[in-house]
Amino acid sequence: MAFQFTLDAVLRLRLSMERQQELLLHEANQQVTALQLRIDNLNAQMTQDAAQENLQLTSALSAAELQFIGLCRSVLLGQRSGLERRLAAAQALRDSRMASFRQARQQREVLQTLRQTQAQVYHQNQARQNQRHLDDLLLLRRAYLRRG
Repeated sequence: MAFQFTLDAVLRLRLSMERQQELLLHEANQQVTALQLRIDNLNAQMTQDAAQENLQLTSALSAAELQFIGLCRSVLLGQRSGLERRLAAAQALRDSRMASFRQARQQREVLQTLRQTQAQVYHQNQARQNQRHLDDLLLLRRAYLRRG
């Protein structure tokens, strides 16, 4: 009779849960990366705008143009602030999902270790039974040869 692990269904469930947590973690990592990229692009745009402002300040600008430049800068700063808040939230979500993934992996590993231990015990018992059977056959053969 082949080895049967009584908790095979639970092990499959744990594997499935681990995979699900891994996918959620991957999704959270993608969100963090996307937000960081948007912040980096916004910072690059702000640096480029600041360089352009410096060139424009050497020429004569009207008060309306200066006010418009300041308004654009404050809008970009507001966008960056909003993105940074979203990034912090996405990082917290990623950290939470990482903890969930680690817990799911640990639970699966515990069951897998239990399964391996049970399989090892089963195979040892099978080997002992086979050895007993061979020993019995040898004893029967000796007894038969002594009679004959």
